Amino acid sequence: MRLFAAAPFLLASAPAVLGQNLTVLTELLQALTSSGHNRLATIATQLNSTSAGQSVLSQLSSGGSFVLFAPTDSAFDSAPSNITTDNDLLADVVAYHIAQGNFTGDSTTYPNTTLGRTLLNDPKYVQLEGNKSQVVAWALRADGKVHVLNQRNDSTVTNTTSVGNIAINTVDHVLNFPESLAATIPADNISLTGIEDSIRSLQVSNAGGSSSLFDALNTSLHGFTFFAPNTSAIQDSQNALAGLANNNSALQALFQNHIINGSTIYSPELAGQNHTSAAGEPLNFILNATGHYVTSGNVTAQIVQPDVLLPNGVIHVIDRVLVNTDTDSGAASSAASSASSAATESTSATAPVGYSATATLAGPSGSAASSSTSGSGSGSNNAAGGAYAAPSVAQIVSVGVAVLGVFVGGGLVLG
Repeated sequence: MRLFAAAPFLLASAPAVLGQNLTVLTELLQALTSSGHNRLATIATQLNSTSAGQSVLSQLSSGGSFVLFAPTDSAFDSAPSNITTDNDLLADVVAYHIAQGNFTGDSTTYPNTTLGRTLLNDPKYVQLEGNKSQVVAWALRADGKVHVLNQRNDSTVTNTTSVGNIAINTVDHVLNFPESLAATIPADNISLTGIEDSIRSLQVSNAGGSSSLFDALNTSLHGFTFFAPNTSAIQDSQNALAGLANNNSALQALFQNHIINGSTIYSPELAGQNHTSAAGEPLNFILNATGHYVTSGNVTAQIVQPDVLLPNGVIHVIDRVLVNTDTDSGAASSAASSASSAATESTSATAPVGYSATATLAGPSGSAASSSTSGSGSGSNNAAGGAYAAPSVAQIVSVGVAVLGVFVGGGLVLG
């Protein structure tokens, strides 16, 4: 269906769809059609058949600034068929392709990233604190192309144009929603399989009994930031971890010092900031020409794979275990309370997330645009897409101990 068939449908439905600017939508449809996005143009007619879809079109035509990631016709042809046959799912898919704000002049080279808050906030797919909408991340890679990150199919921006306040980034795949921790670990096996057995063996208690830290991060927590040591880091720290095998409270503190409780903090928001871990200890962050670093106690690790997005939080993969067993229960409680209060505050997305801490920074020399699947994870699928491989047993290192924590009210606190 071409523009001339789609636009009258919108015009005819205007009385029932309040808040939609038909002039903006018609101009957008024309731009999409003229640039070869015929499938996306016809989808507008389907969106207007559901309240969720109507809301997406109303927001997109509100006069604000947006970035629309526009899949090609062939991208839709290769996407799962239920995306276009289920109108409610279709509305969510399109919502995830729309980032709110003005990104003019923003340019990041991986591992620095650009993140935009999308229109996707369906609780079936997003469980962030304060009912925040999900984000999408992208960055320039070594091949000179802009890649959309966290995608099972390596999705790249092939062309950019604009109509009014809407920038249109053509992409060669339909974008996937961020997946659960359980789905992300095998997809990002080079970086994360080393930590999997460790967090599966850590037990946390809640009102219903107990569960592993893995399960808490996978589904229970709504808002967290996890600095996950990569497989190499776990292997390199076996002696230190083994030395704590009989000290449950120390092991509990160690892993809590890798988590910010109640807040999903993306990498551009970390630069030059200080935060408090779930154990109540300071986490300090530095961004310089060599990379992005986090310090806990006397250990500093480099963030080698930032912004691994989850439905309910974010992971930043680091190259060292933060071997810090100190705790401050008062500081932990205060930080959790502050995070809970901050989650209720309304925010508006008018620029990149964390703008402009990393907006114009090139990546570290030699690592910024690496496309290899090294142990650092800088080239894995959750960075910008790469070859998927089954987890290697040799990569999996288990701490092999159970640690007791307390999980209450959507947050992890000291027991």
